[in-house]
Amino acid sequence: MQMKLSLNEKEVSLVLQNGDKIIDKKQWIDENNLLEKFFPILDDMLARNNLTIQDINHCDLVTSIPRGHTTARIARTIIKTINFALTS
Repeated sequence: MQMKLSLNEKEVSLVLQNGDKIIDKKQWIDENNLLEKFFPILDDMLARNNLTIQDINHCDLVTSIPRGHTTARIARTIIKTINFALTS
């Protein structure tokens, strides 16, 4: 199972997929509160699909936001942290 976090100028989407099959997807408008919204949304998606974080093999980030933008830095940190935790 993979998780993909996508960011563009004002929209965020979080997708859980198994191969090419999308298991769940949530989109929301970014109001500079990615860190506050991300984990509750992820928890809800996992619970709704009877999954745990250990069911995720890898997380990816797709963004068109410049690297220096705070939201992009937060997103990269979230994804790197989850990937690190999954391999530990």
